[in-house]
Amino acid sequence: MRQRSQRMAELTARELRELAERDAIVIVPVGAMEQHGPHLPVGTDMFLGREVARLAAQQAVAQHPVLVTEPVWTGLSEHHMAFGGTVTLDFHAFEALLRGIVGSLHRHGFRHICLLNSHGGNIAALQVVTERLTLDLGIPLVAATYWHLAADLLDPLLERQRSIHHGCEAETSMMLVTRADLVDLGRLEEAACPDPRDEPGFRPDGAYRFTSFAERTPSGALGDPRAASPEKGEKLLELAAARLAERLLSDGFWSEPLKRD
Repeated sequence: MRQRSQRMAELTARELRELAERDAIVIVPVGAMEQHGPHLPVGTDMFLGREVARLAAQQAVAQHPVLVTEPVWTGLSEHHMAFGGTVTLDFHAFEALLRGIVGSLHRHGFRHICLLNSHGGNIAALQVVTERLTLDLGIPLVAATYWHLAADLLDPLLERQRSIHHGCEAETSMMLVTRADLVDLGRLEEAACPDPRDEPGFRPDGAYRFTSFAERTPSGALGDPRAASPEKGEKLLELAAARLAERLLSDGFWSEPLKRD
């Protein structure tokens, strides 16, 4: 049976019931609404997570039914509040929102759900939410951050940083492909701010401390967006989506195998 669209919002309830019976995979992009320096829009994480999910679904659907929900557009962004332009949830609201989304999908028969994260501040909270919902619902729920899934593919493409940071070379490159109209190229110089994690001698000390982004960067960005390009962005998105599609189709990604058509 051909799937008319991968976007859940574009399908009818009847089509979705049929896709649930076919054990369709559901990707729920989980992003943020937060400042991204002077050159990128506050919806950057939401835009990029949605795009990676869309591209991955287009690839994977040839082998197995895949759906993508509309993105969760806000997450845990307290560390960005000092710059303005940021909407943040507390953990209880974040968990309640995801519980409602995942619980609804589960009630309609969807068994394989991936919370695709595109914001660093969501990582720890998503691990807790995933554990709780897995135990409560008894389904193979998976949370994954797209740049962690594909780090071995993405990081070697970067010229001035070790990994994806914030409003950086990588995110700016991908936004030049996803929403170039929202990128202010005239402010890249102002945005550039080295990340200490890129220094050759950097070693994490193993301790966690809450730190406002205002204490880490004057611009709100970490990394060097001056090295961004659309060509690099296309490659980053292509590789991130390909890795996600590969993992979604792998039984090892889930705690139980997919039911094949």
